[in-house]
Amino acid sequence: MAALRTTSAFKNTKVLILGLGLLGGAESAVRWFCRQGAVVRVTDLKTRVQLQPTIRRLRGLKVQYHLGGHRLSDIDWADVVVRNPDVRDTTPELRRAKTLGKIVANDTTIFFEVCPATVVAVTGTRGKSSTASLIAHILRQGRSDVVLAGNLPNHGLFDALDIVPPKGIAVLELSSFQLELLPNIKRGPHIAVMTNIKVDHLNRYGSMKKYADAKFNVIRYQRAGDFAILNADSSAVRSGARRTKAQVVWFSDRGAHGSPCFFVRQGTLYEKHGPRVARIASLRHWHILGDHQRQNLLAAVAAVRTLGVTVQKIQPAIKTFVPLPHRQEIVRHWLGHDFINDTTATTPDGTLAALSVFPRGVFIVGGTDKKLRYKELAKQFRRRRTRLVLLPGSGTEKLRRALQQANYRSQMTDVLSMSEAVHQAVAIAAPKQPIVLSPAAASFGLFINEFDRGKQFIQAVRQLS
Repeated sequence: MAALRTTSAFKNTKVLILGLGLLGGAESAVRWFCRQGAVVRVTDLKTRVQLQPTIRRLRGLKVQYHLGGHRLSDIDWADVVVRNPDVRDTTPELRRAKTLGKIVANDTTIFFEVCPATVVAVTGTRGKSSTASLIAHILRQGRSDVVLAGNLPNHGLFDALDIVPPKGIAVLELSSFQLELLPNIKRGPHIAVMTNIKVDHLNRYGSMKKYADAKFNVIRYQRAGDFAILNADSSAVRSGARRTKAQVVWFSDRGAHGSPCFFVRQGTLYEKHGPRVARIASLRHWHILGDHQRQNLLAAVAAVRTLGVTVQKIQPAIKTFVPLPHRQEIVRHWLGHDFINDTTATTPDGTLAALSVFPRGVFIVGGTDKKLRYKELAKQFRRRRTRLVLLPGSGTEKLRRALQQANYRSQMTDVLSMSEAVHQAVAIAAPKQPIVLSPAAASFGLFINEFDRGKQFIQAVRQLS
């Protein structure tokens, strides 16, 4: 398919936004294409009533809306089809676009084609948001031209295109969905970071191989002068190192692995180049709990050191970094209980990470199935005698069966709302026991998305009296 190299390529171009949604990403796309002088049409399976919050914010823009279903005639009309990441490439509309030779793009491909700045792209099953945010935080200690964007609330890629300067740095957090179309343009970032690859999104990809292949697109099209920051502790990531032409830089929480490599030994972070090992920073000021968070730190330090950030700027940044919301976020201390919002733990692995940090917690879990396995999580819940509050959903039923097979015999209660979940968790909690929302499942059905789930948890917790 043809490539789009400049913003001027969109003037008077008929652009179809396939999927508007409520999260804001497609909303920023509409605004951006209107600013480029494109003729913009939006289509979505949801109705105008369902999408009213987004449409209201776009009031005043010259946009055509075809809502309540997609139409093949819209594909015929368009010069460029911009695919929302949630829209699968197997839909009849995208199959028709491919047959007709239409340009099919998404926020990532357009960003890579148009953005003149240095791009640092972070992906992984877990930790990509925290790692990208930490990279941006460290870089901002010495410069003002750093933009954080991507698969983050209110940080859309199209918004970033207008503000990142040509000589600046764009730090992007990218999901597998956003990376799917990079083969269309065969372009990669200057620096790619892969935090890990764990089982996820099998409801979309069908197999781990296809899921991993989407992730590996971030390094697949890098060039010899680029850098791939890879997790040596993840066998899935290690297996993909040969897919890139970039210089591979390893990070490991288990000691030095190859060279160059960033690793931890006895509470200190080191950098290894050949036989030379240099001290970077002490971890005594790294106040964020969890082994996975230490790996995020290693990945971030490897990335900024590759960009030339001095050791003197890294240690202060480690001290001042504030964790992102919705990720093991302590939202309130009430009657001896800490309430932790970990709503972005949408997989069993994510919840296992939370369980390692809060082993005594009462856990609020459950939601929509993503074709994932719950056997290990159920075993750990049984071993720790974790008290559970179950939100409704297909993933909940799958977890329930795994708990039965694991001979789980601790206290478990079902609820129908987040408010009820919080109250039931308090009712079954022992004194001073943490209460943790870490669902191990997707949010659809009861909530708009995982962030809505987290916000409802926070609201329910704050209303306790």
